Amino acid sequence: MSRRLAGPEQARRLVRGMGSVPAIRMRWLAAGREMQDQLVPALAARNGAPESGMEVRLPARALLDAIGVAMEPLAWQDEPEDVAELTRRALRDLCIDEW
Repeated sequence: MSRRLAGPEQARRLVRGMGSVPAIRMRWLAAGREMQDQLVPALAARNGAPESGMEVRLPARALLDAIGVAMEPLAWQDEPEDVAELTRRALRDLCIDEW
């Protein structure tokens, strides 16, 4: 089941909680693993590589970690940058567009 946050402020509170509430952090990590498992088949199909290969699993994990890192400033800045722009910058820095 997919759930969406009500808005940017709720997202900011969630990201802040990840650093200070162990239960939220554990759930965030588990959700990231679930997203990775869903992303791997798409990357494997795109690259013609086996789903079990590191050449697929590593980019999937890196992509999700980059998005997480991009979201951290969103939580702590008084006037946060646009999350879409932060995500684009993170992906550009990883050269994800080449995958």
